[in-house]
Amino acid sequence: MSNYAHSLKYLLVIVPMAFAFTACGGNSSGLYEVKGRLTHDGQPIPEMMIYFIPEDTGNNPESYATTDAEGRFEMKVVNTPGVAPGKHTVYVQDPAAVQGGQTSTDAGYLAVLEKYGAEETSPYTITVEEDLPDLELKLD
Repeated sequence: MSNYAHSLKYLLVIVPMAFAFTACGGNSSGLYEVKGRLTHDGQPIPEMMIYFIPEDTGNNPESYATTDAEGRFEMKVVNTPGVAPGKHTVYVQDPAAVQGGQTSTDAGYLAVLEKYGAEETSPYTITVEEDLPDLELKLD
């Protein structure tokens, strides 16, 4: 085997391994997997936007998700699943509000929006330091 071929083989094996060990977060994107269910008083909250706003907004992107009919969600940054490591403020919004509408008039839905519906006033914070594949976000 020539020195060139040997060097190329070395690079093809070692370089990807080096990147795998230097990436921050739970996967190669540097993000941790965060999936789960959004609840209020033990009941799922369907059709709600969830936002994770990092404490360090200068270096970390925000993540978002929309809950399904069972309140299930998977956080993502644009189209990449995951959440940046660190402390985040969690807040929610009604997706129909963008167009001047309202998804639900249910008392629980409205109570969640009132308490957690703005980044500036939401009392809920979470620190993401590992994958959270089955998180229950309890907004009570």
